[in-house]
Amino acid sequence: MPVSNEKFDQLKIDKLKHFLEDMAAKGNPRPYEIFVDNLKVVPKTDDPKDFENYEYYMNENTEKLRILIYNSAASPRNDQYCFMVQHHSASHTVNGLGELDTLIQEKITAREREIEMNQLRNEIENLHKQLEEAEEYAESLESQLEVQKKSKFKLGNINMGEFASVMLEGVIRRNPQLLAKIPGGEALAGVIEQDNLEKENKQLPDEKETQASFQKKSNPAVSEEHQRYIIFLQHMESVLDTQQMQTAIQILDHLVHHPEKIKEVAALLLK
Repeated sequence: MPVSNEKFDQLKIDKLKHFLEDMAAKGNPRPYEIFVDNLKVVPKTDDPKDFENYEYYMNENTEKLRILIYNSAASPRNDQYCFMVQHHSASHTVNGLGELDTLIQEKITAREREIEMNQLRNEIENLHKQLEEAEEYAESLESQLEVQKKSKFKLGNINMGEFASVMLEGVIRRNPQLLAKIPGGEALAGVIEQDNLEKENKQLPDEKETQASFQKKSNPAVSEEHQRYIIFLQHMESVLDTQQMQTAIQILDHLVHHPEKIKEVAALLLK
């Protein structure tokens, strides 16, 4: 049974208390008992909460604090720690008061250190919570970014690829001569012109009949999504001339092939 004898040191005593708390937290509590001089002030127990009860029995006449920590509840073997508070001398009272002042100061220092440690633990817990919240927010941003990536070719409910396709078809039908300027495009321009003439001839016989037929067939033949495209195209046609329409189509076509430039264009136009 090892016995340790040394001068009273509050920090070392607090370390023994921490050891008992740590062992209890790990499910392996160590029994202990504490003596102030020859008085057993903390009977044998494995509850670390009773450790500081010895303080009520310390005074200016105390000479020794003795702490016994047992290997287990069933074993009498123990480690004994003796802390000498004062020694007998002719100036017993004076030395006793000096030792008591030292003891009080050590206790105050130890308590201040314990308070600082508790504050640090609380700060660490708060930082962990903030980190968890930041990670959750980052995950939310990633989800939103994925949604934005999937819808980057859409303007509201309008798919920009389909929109550009419909617009391009409309411009070419109204201006088939544009194809003639492209090598090999003369034949296609002729086909489109012929198709336009056939459509015009079909509309000539009876204006009223044509209007009625159009009203009957328009809704089933054109989806709601295409109707939105048509409305938007009609609006563009009402405010833009042919050259402006061509330029707008070229811009849209360029953005479809280079979507990374959409933000740059938006920054210039939507200030």
